[in-house]
Amino acid sequence: MKDTHVVIVVAHPDDAESFCGGTIARLTQSGNRVSLVVCTSGNRGSHDCAISPTNLIHLRREEQSASQKVLSIEEIIWLGYEDGKLAYQPELLDRLIRIYRQLRPRVIITFDPWKHYDFHPDHRAVGFAATEARMLADLPWICPELTLEGTSAWHPDEMYLFAPQEPNYWVDISETIDIKIEARLAHHSQNDFIHNENDRQRFIEMIRFNARKDGAHHNMAYAESYYKVDGTDLLL
Repeated sequence: MKDTHVVIVVAHPDDAESFCGGTIARLTQSGNRVSLVVCTSGNRGSHDCAISPTNLIHLRREEQSASQKVLSIEEIIWLGYEDGKLAYQPELLDRLIRIYRQLRPRVIITFDPWKHYDFHPDHRAVGFAATEARMLADLPWICPELTLEGTSAWHPDEMYLFAPQEPNYWVDISETIDIKIEARLAHHSQNDFIHNENDRQRFIEMIRFNARKDGAHHNMAYAESYYKVDGTDLLL
């Protein structure tokens, strides 16, 4: 896949790197455009009581910016919701419909909201909103104000769900695993369990272990798994 616009919708800074960082690197290396939608500000995503939510917002934006450079992501769209509150934001669906209709991507990548025992409410909320928005974005009177202002309907050709309950598609990230690791490590506020070099190496090995497990039965040294929703010829 080349010269294709891909929109990735996640709940928090560091989600994209954790779940599909190797895929993003492959996409951008192949000349595709990647836009990242981050639905929350990450303002509550820390165990450290010494850092205020306001300061955490600034820190996590800086971390996401550093990771953006590593992955060569074209743009980041911040929706700015509170951590842990996405399930109570009814306008999230309409905001994602607007983004799809304005950006007109061919591919959407987001959470699998049907994954069993994913207890994070933001992950589930984003997965449902992002998948529903893709279905509804091509109906001109779902958000009539968009149609009336000239933002025409749009249907992305393909959708991939990461961290899936039932994977049916695997992306070989053997050549981009190191980039994925670098991008994930850029989110220092989320690495509060790293106290020394041994901790850092254990975390890196955990990332490698999970990627090896995903690729084990598909002749891939390292992989990221997805549920590929449509049977199109668009291949990540």
